[in-house]
Amino acid sequence: MRIISGKYRGKVLASFEGKDVRPTIDRVKESIFNVIQFDIQGSRFVDLFSGTGSIGIEAISRGAKDVILSDNAQSSINIIKTNLKGIEGSYKVLNRDYRETLNSLTEPVDFIFVDAPYKLDCINEIINIVIKKNILNSNGYIIYEHDDEKKYSLPKEYFIEKTKVFGKVVVDYIRKTRTICAITGSFDPITNGHMDVIKKASQDFDKLVIVIAQNEEKKAFFTFEERKKIVTKAVEEYKNILVEICEGYVFSFLNENKIDIIARGYRNKTDYDYEMKMAAYNKEHGNLETKLYEADKKDVDVSSTKVREAIEAGEDMKGLVPTNIVKLIKKTYEVKKNDWTKRRRIFK
Repeated sequence: MRIISGKYRGKVLASFEGKDVRPTIDRVKESIFNVIQFDIQGSRFVDLFSGTGSIGIEAISRGAKDVILSDNAQSSINIIKTNLKGIEGSYKVLNRDYRETLNSLTEPVDFIFVDAPYKLDCINEIINIVIKKNILNSNGYIIYEHDDEKKYSLPKEYFIEKTKVFGKVVVDYIRKTRTICAITGSFDPITNGHMDVIKKASQDFDKLVIVIAQNEEKKAFFTFEERKKIVTKAVEEYKNILVEICEGYVFSFLNENKIDIIARGYRNKTDYDYEMKMAAYNKEHGNLETKLYEADKKDVDVSSTKVREAIEAGEDMKGLVPTNIVKLIKKTYEVKKNDWTKRRRIFK
């Protein structure tokens, strides 16, 4: 293990014997610093689970102005201090838990590197502290190294800008959300038409919030919770999507959550005219803007109504919904149908 670049390039660093501490391997470290190479000079850098200090010392070597190397294990602190011998710069070594370190920060930083033990689920807690204390600069990153089995979602204030994969090691670059929109609808159930809007909006906005509401003019086929489960499955490949339920006015929900843009799709002139009326309503009542996406030709005949008809008739849903939710939709419907049958027997 060595310093890759900068003032102390080539310096060999001491490491732990055995597998109790898992330092970031050199090719991952090199990739991380390639991503941030133009922003590291003069930055403030926090290495939260520092281990051997390899990442924090690399930041010092490359010109970071202030570096904090933090770890709650005394054995790690000892080896960090050994590796810092001969290293000049403005840095602090803290023998603290990651929560204590974050809460001790008195001014914003540019980078927070998180390489926690893979079994520790701490990223959301870290981000919540960062949000509460406002300790990440607007263009800064939380750099999160984890294994490829880790699944997590972020609050609307943050999004994953990019991801690098090294075999089973994944590095996510998380930063403050700059643009966000809501995709609203009843999603009863979600269709390929909805997915087309989601795909297009994801290219225009950092973060999407899918808001499941109820169309008061229609009787719900699936419950809110059933729809949420199906939608969540449909968008599982997207890292920057939240799925929420709104049982009241959509414009009020969006105002409360500080979201001021709605994304919607239209298939034909009738849809377009309706969406324009709804856009005017939401602008008047919630000061919301609306961005419309025209449906792809292959989706112009797709609707939730057709999906429901196919479900009840036991017909193929190919081309109507994402393939990864077909089994879930069928299973959810079968449970509902069995429940309805039981209730009819009771009432008889």
